[in-house]
Amino acid sequence: MKKILELNPNISIPFGFIFMGIGGIWMSDSEEKNIIQLVLIVLGGSLAFIGAVIGLVQNRKIIKKSKDQ
Repeated sequence: MKKILELNPNISIPFGFIFMGIGGIWMSDSEEKNIIQLVLIVLGGSLAFIGAVIGLVQNRKIIKKSKDQ
């Protein structure tokens, strides 16, 4: 768990938005919808959400440390 919280959220959030964008553009251009497009959108949303949660936890740790000093 500690290694996951040490990840840089600035990496996962943009990748999430990129995956969501690719899936969304691909879904709007194609006539038929398939599971790969949905997986790209869900994967991108999950990556962005996980990055946001990691950033929030890291930010709270930094604020807590600064209050303790």
